[in-house]
Amino acid sequence: MSRWQLCSMSDLRTTLERSGDLRIFVYERLVANGMPPTLEEIAKNFGTTAALARQELAGLKIGKTILVHPESGEIWMAGPFAAAKTDYQAVAGDRSWWANCAWDMLGIPMVLNAPVQVHTKCTDCGSPMTIDCDPSRAPTETAVVHFLVPARHWYEDIAFT
Repeated sequence: MSRWQLCSMSDLRTTLERSGDLRIFVYERLVANGMPPTLEEIAKNFGTTAALARQELAGLKIGKTILVHPESGEIWMAGPFAAAKTDYQAVAGDRSWWANCAWDMLGIPMVLNAPVQVHTKCTDCGSPMTIDCDPSRAPTETAVVHFLVPARHWYEDIAFT
């Protein structure tokens, strides 16, 4: 059960912005399960409806950290984690996560504060690649990551980037 109960939309927004409960819930679920919570799971956790959870999640403007899908309202990505299968799978023991892009695949071990193996493929030739990512040391691989879009423009069209 949550530390607070829903009273009204404005109370919910104030509580979430002040305490970060939603962000914490999303990332705890992501780390534990490899996927973000659904609107139904958010609603159940916070004692509200899925419709209100969708409205509040979209309205919070959490920034570039948690983005919702423009059509479904479900969590689309919670940087550096993707909410769907991608070409960048990070694995640690029996758990795995998906990264949104090559940049984010390097961020997952930093968020987890644990080593991961990233399974991906060369975007030039398609050859499979496994990259050991450890937050305690610099990468030892000789691979090159090419960013087609400069970082300052990544969020202009996040779906393309």
